[in-house]
Amino acid sequence: MKKLDYDYCRAAPVLEWMSHKWAIVTLLRIEDECGGHADQSIRFSDLFRTIPHISEKMLASTLDYLETEGLVTRTAYEEQPPRVEYAVTPLGRNFLREISYVIEWGTLHFDEIQCARHSKR
Repeated sequence: MKKLDYDYCRAAPVLEWMSHKWAIVTLLRIEDECGGHADQSIRFSDLFRTIPHISEKMLASTLDYLETEGLVTRTAYEEQPPRVEYAVTPLGRNFLREISYVIEWGTLHFDEIQCARHSKR
């Protein structure tokens, strides 16, 4: 992914997070499934079942991206079968809190947005 000009715009990393197709959806699902508790995590397979229309490969890629960006943690357990769990970091929780107004706005205007999209087809 081509990075934005960080010297020009210090908010560029946040804009990149928001433009990543599955990043916010995945963060929200982890947060929701863990009940917002910092000490709880979710297994990959359980998370996969909660996000419609995402492939396992895309979910793995998105989780790797979110981990690299410092928004989620990944914990691998040495057991059989192997188990991997993900949790939202304090930075990720703070980000979700700050964009909650955008998410709320999208929810409030969902029907209007969908109507506009369909009228152009």
